[in-house]
Amino acid sequence: MGCLVIFMGLMSIRIILPDRQTLEVLTFGKDHGNTVWLWCNVHTLQHNLVYGKRAAAKIKTTRPDPHFIIEFSSTTFRTLALTGNTALRDFAKRLKKGVTQLSPQPLVLDAAMQQCISAITHYQGIEDTKRMYLYAHTLELLWLQQENYLRSLQRRIIYVKSEYDRERIVFARDYLLTHMDLPPTLIELAGIAGINEFKLKRGFKELFNQTVFGYLADVRLEMARRALKEKEKTVTRIAFELGYASLQHFSAAFKKKFGVSPAKYLER
Repeated sequence: MGCLVIFMGLMSIRIILPDRQTLEVLTFGKDHGNTVWLWCNVHTLQHNLVYGKRAAAKIKTTRPDPHFIIEFSSTTFRTLALTGNTALRDFAKRLKKGVTQLSPQPLVLDAAMQQCISAITHYQGIEDTKRMYLYAHTLELLWLQQENYLRSLQRRIIYVKSEYDRERIVFARDYLLTHMDLPPTLIELAGIAGINEFKLKRGFKELFNQTVFGYLADVRLEMARRALKEKEKTVTRIAFELGYASLQHFSAAFKKKFGVSPAKYLER
């Protein structure tokens, strides 16, 4: 029994939000030595997995941009890695050889990872199930990161070749999200971002693994789901605020993505 208590004491996960608020998923002790950090820069849309106190300290001291971080104790990470995919297991083995980063260069944060981060950051459920919810989404984000990493090994960067290209496409993404009630056309968005339509179209897919308007549709629906969960607005008002042409169009899109109509989801 004593060994079990000690082992569980080393099983620790915590989340550090962009505003630096900390959420404990599994109780975190005062000092676990080296830890593994899954970090996501939600402004530059980059992420990586790093190991060690020095790596973590560097993220802390050089992050003017908002970072979302999941910190695992070494014991927790190695335990999770045993059931992970090839990339996760290989990284856990490479830690013993002094490797401290999953990828030599930061990876591109895709839409699926962003939606998972959003689900964690905007949790509105009851307190009794919060830790279970956070734990489930922590594992989901770790899995999504590994899938993202494996895809990056197979994908050649063809269109987003410079930091300027990345900045313009990220700007286009941000502009699209702040004008989702009346979004521009692809040609208009390219002009606003200062790049040609072809590069925007191909580069956006390369960065986010989705088309421009496929990305917008997913973000809208995730926002709608959160708004419905809060139960402060009607289905009609949510559809209108998110720029849907009609309630019927919104309901059909919502049901296709989540398997239930907005009205039924609101009743949960």
